[in-house]
Amino acid sequence: MNASDEANTTLVVGGGLAGLATALALRNIAGLSEVRIVEASTDESFNNIQEGAGVQLGPNGLRALRFIGGEALLSKIMENGVELKGTVIVISSKMDPMVIPDTAEADTGLSQVFIPWGVMRSLLAEQLPSDSISTGVGGDITGYQPVESTIQPMITPEKPFLPQSFDLVVGADGAASTFRHLIQNDATFLPPNKAQAARRSDLKDGGRMNIKAVVPKKMDEASFKPGHSYAHFAAGGGVACFAGPASADSTYWAISIADEKKDEETEDMFEFLSDIDRDDNNAVKQTLLSKLKGLELEECQFVIDLIESTEAKCIYLQRSIEAEAIGPSLVSKDNNIVLVGDAAHCMSNSYGQSSNFAFEDAASLAVCIRDGKDLGSALETFSKSRVARCIEMQTRSAERAAKAMKGEQVEDVSKWIFEWDIQ
Repeated sequence: MNASDEANTTLVVGGGLAGLATALALRNIAGLSEVRIVEASTDESFNNIQEGAGVQLGPNGLRALRFIGGEALLSKIMENGVELKGTVIVISSKMDPMVIPDTAEADTGLSQVFIPWGVMRSLLAEQLPSDSISTGVGGDITGYQPVESTIQPMITPEKPFLPQSFDLVVGADGAASTFRHLIQNDATFLPPNKAQAARRSDLKDGGRMNIKAVVPKKMDEASFKPGHSYAHFAAGGGVACFAGPASADSTYWAISIADEKKDEETEDMFEFLSDIDRDDNNAVKQTLLSKLKGLELEECQFVIDLIESTEAKCIYLQRSIEAEAIGPSLVSKDNNIVLVGDAAHCMSNSYGQSSNFAFEDAASLAVCIRDGKDLGSALETFSKSRVARCIEMQTRSAERAAKAMKGEQVEDVSKWIFEWDIQ
């Protein structure tokens, strides 16, 4: 018996990019046939290709996806996304923009690709048996109970989530993860009546609100360089605007707005949109437009035009959050639970590597299980390698920022990130 035999029945909790990629990798690479995915969102939401905003895939993410789904999957991604040629920094209307070429393809043989998030999820989902994915379920899991060498996910200590138990549960349930809390606290259940707070107890707020969307509209090639993303950072860093191609016939935009002091005499901060109903997308859209127009900056007009042409229902909100620490382990002590994606390493949005690292997780976990002599050692190998990579990225990024503040020559961390390959 080897690790693959010990993970014969596997449940993936979370049908986002991390969960679907992991399920596909476990099937294709580790040879597991009994892999089930449960996703909390509705079937309508799950199958909506306009769900979410966009995903920027680097050579590392593309390499992982090619390993997981072969050249066929990679070809579909390239067909449905757009290769990025560079970034244009819009400094001011009185200065020429700064054009930064993207060197990923020259450095690695693979370019960076932008693709709508919902389209990427659809491409992964269609690679899996339709009866292996259940929607509208899983969000109410609060723990598990041991059943011999397996575990049974539970809604409450008295109410099973499913009548069956599983050899392995993959926690792909996002930043506010049930399973990360259980692993970090060596627990089998979230605290009674405090489940929501427990899921977020180790997350710290980055002090920014991010608003984004994909619009079914091409960027005007007479005004914008094809294949280039555009960015403008307002004075003081309070507002950052981004836009660029999301596919051959769509464009993404994203706005990041920092919290502001309510007054100079207190430390209280005002979160953008905290004074409206954030579930009211029409109110969100109008409040955002008022904020940007109020800056009276010509440099923001490129993204204002996109926001005005966006259907309010397509706008996606996300606070900047990250885990206080990564690890020390991504595996439960009983070796029945393992974390992937944001559940494993919720890191700063500024790294831009959330999806790429999730795809690395998926490929790495499948290889560890395929090659492992037993499940425990396979999961431990996976955990150590992924925690080490995430911590090294944080360390390199922090060192780069410190050197930049001193005016010293800095490392291009993206080159190190892009070098990753499956071992």
